[in-house]
Amino acid sequence: MAGRVEVLVAGSGAAGLTAALVCAANGRRTLVCDASADLGGTSALSGGRVWVPGNHFQRQPRADRQAAAGYLAGIFDPGQRRMSDAFLDAAPAMVRFVEGHTAHRFAPCPDYPDYHPHRPGATLGGRCLDARPLSLDGLHPLVDRVLMPHGYLPMTHAEWAAWRFPPRFDWDLLGRRAAERVVTSGVALVCALLDGVLRAGGQIAAGHRLVDLSASGHGGFRGTLALADGGRGTVDAGTVVLATGGYDQDPARRRRYLPAAVAASGSAPSNVGDALDICARLGAPLTNLGQGWWMPMLAGEETDGVPAYRALIRERGAPRQIVVDRSGYRFVDEAVPYHEFCKAMHETDSAEAYLILDEGYRRRYALPGVAPDQPVPGWVATAASPAGLATVLGVHPAGLADQVRHWNAACARGVDDQFGRGANAYDRYYGDPSLAGNPNLGPLDEPPYYGMRVLAGTIGSKGGPVTDADGRVLDAAHRPIPGLFAVGNAAASWTADGYPGPGATLGIGMAMAFRAGRAIAAGAPALVPARTSTPQHVD
Repeated sequence: MAGRVEVLVAGSGAAGLTAALVCAANGRRTLVCDASADLGGTSALSGGRVWVPGNHFQRQPRADRQAAAGYLAGIFDPGQRRMSDAFLDAAPAMVRFVEGHTAHRFAPCPDYPDYHPHRPGATLGGRCLDARPLSLDGLHPLVDRVLMPHGYLPMTHAEWAAWRFPPRFDWDLLGRRAAERVVTSGVALVCALLDGVLRAGGQIAAGHRLVDLSASGHGGFRGTLALADGGRGTVDAGTVVLATGGYDQDPARRRRYLPAAVAASGSAPSNVGDALDICARLGAPLTNLGQGWWMPMLAGEETDGVPAYRALIRERGAPRQIVVDRSGYRFVDEAVPYHEFCKAMHETDSAEAYLILDEGYRRRYALPGVAPDQPVPGWVATAASPAGLATVLGVHPAGLADQVRHWNAACARGVDDQFGRGANAYDRYYGDPSLAGNPNLGPLDEPPYYGMRVLAGTIGSKGGPVTDADGRVLDAAHRPIPGLFAVGNAAASWTADGYPGPGATLGIGMAMAFRAGRAIAAGAPALVPARTSTPQHVD
């Protein structure tokens, strides 16, 4: 492959596609290349929700934007206020732009709390936006190459909130959607963005990995591409946007940079740190390499003989379960946001914990990753008593038996005296609303008992090159490298170790990519009408 484009975007996740959409819609010749034959990266594997304070669905967007500024000041580095303000200014405009130039439609989550509801400026809902169901009929055929998550169900967040647990899901509706090619979540977001880029005149090159950049004789960069068939190609571009995701699928980098307890990644397989290598060769300093978007992962399942990790989010808020370490004892409020849960795992310096449930949980809520009508799979440990389960799992038997007795007594009193589970709005959101009293508490008293391994994991790393508020990559003197941008998890995140709310990864990534696209397109012709151009793609 050889040629010249005005803008080369490396990576087809939501951030990269957002930058590409802005550039293409402004008439810039834009090519998106992706290392994988499957498109969408980690964004396609995600819930697809975005955290956008001050969005137009809210009753008082300006007041919420002001409150969010105070909220973020207590979570992020105070020295990064300029970046926080840039995000807050751009995010609502990004939402409107995406809806105006793609088939994507956002839906507010009015009752989904921020992750730190006790902090000033937090809200109990409205900042998180979900994806409405999207029919793939009529979209560009390339959407069929978008990654599908393990165990994918085309369910909206509002439907989950109404149904809560698998025995209550409308399985007929979900089956019809699958048959009719109707998608939700991250799949819907990526498919809509991908289609929007193509309709705006952009090009997509799947299986084209950007491996190097050098100065082009035409000005800008010459990109070297490794092709899926083993060949090589080049493309000249006036501007390059690195959107290749993080590095957490590279075991060596994970061991070198991330906490010792991190043992799994739920990000796309292609997230091996390509942007780090490219920027290092161009003299751009790297920072924040020790941080990630943390996520506990359920271990044991496989796809084609390869471990398939399942994010453990909603199950940790339900009654009739606890999570213990090898001593058999709890170490954290299980229902805390996943990012905070993994921080507690890091502090124990253990890559592994154990989710303990009973038959009452299985009957009411279904085992994680197991459909209600399925038998208990072999990767789930089973025993007639807590001590017996501990023996199977390799956990201290006396410790687990003692912990279960303590837990059951706490449930009888209605108060978790160890870690306060159910004492805040976020915990309660993921509880069982049909229960009287504390919705997060329920005893472990119905044998048999079940145990599953939980690993400390990531859904993306946060380290990379330093950028300004418009995504320009900075050199060692803190000056922009002309024509080079980085967005999403390919850039160093100014959020440090903070995670403010549901959808923050995508919300921040897309908003800052929107700013990058606007900066690149500055001076370009007026925006073309949405969804009118002829789609193109490169195989």
